[in-house]
Amino acid sequence: MLKLYDLGVAWEWEYDVDFVEMIERRCRDRNLTVYFITPENFEDAYNKIKRGELSFLVYFDRAFDVDDDFLELNLLLEKSGVRMINRYEYMLKASDKATMHLELLSSGVHLPYTLIIQPYDENPSVEIDENSLEVIGRPFIIKPSSETGGGMGVKIGNSIEDIIEARKEFPHDKYLVQEIIHPATLGDRKGWFRIFYILGEVLMCWWDNDLKVYQEVEEDEIERYELGEIEDLMGKIYSICKLDFFSSEIAITYRDGERKFVPVDYVNEMCDMRLKSKAFDGVPDEVVFKVADRIAEFVASLK
Repeated sequence: MLKLYDLGVAWEWEYDVDFVEMIERRCRDRNLTVYFITPENFEDAYNKIKRGELSFLVYFDRAFDVDDDFLELNLLLEKSGVRMINRYEYMLKASDKATMHLELLSSGVHLPYTLIIQPYDENPSVEIDENSLEVIGRPFIIKPSSETGGGMGVKIGNSIEDIIEARKEFPHDKYLVQEIIHPATLGDRKGWFRIFYILGEVLMCWWDNDLKVYQEVEEDEIERYELGEIEDLMGKIYSICKLDFFSSEIAITYRDGERKFVPVDYVNEMCDMRLKSKAFDGVPDEVVFKVADRIAEFVASLK
């Protein structure tokens, strides 16, 4: 006999415990049932799902990016018609920064001036136009298109030689050579933000890109600093990446004397949701609560 839970949540990272337990509490407040899948009970859960004894109305996977077994389960549930929070095909597309750059650019989004370089394995001696680097400016950022979790592989360069050397770290990956964005000052803060998109809701945080510290944007600050355009921009990013839950880094800068909102980290498809109350560089607890509550609200709406 099939046991159907309202929400299935897969997770394996020890620091996810507060986030997933918050989701569970918000679901139980709405009389929704929740089933956790972890490495400890994975085999039992997988076998039950495959035999048709266990399934979910909605499934939220926080583990497949580090464990192929969870990916196999993710695809099995998706194929069976379970409503996924972040479909795998969309996650895969969003993880490629070169693809996101081109699609956002074609949609009219202001982005850092960027060169996209072929993988080293495909063309070790690719020619780079010096004039293009002058437009980007020096120093510049060099980063792999896909292998950038937690800033991995991101370097600062000044020369073509720096680009050639950086490409060797992930020779199978495309590379982006990008302008360094200098944010405007808003009050006593940098105009730099980490924005969370969760199932149609936009949550704004101030983000210090040097200290890696968050602070939730207050309602009155949205009006005071004229930040309403951020919500429209996140809607446009969503229309391209199609992810239910992701974050973006957006900076306010000036180009030719005009104030522009410029996405710097386009789509972070697997958000770090550690609580600020427990980690210096964590997400404000109130924002994590709102994400968890929105997930529970969404599941309830489907039921």
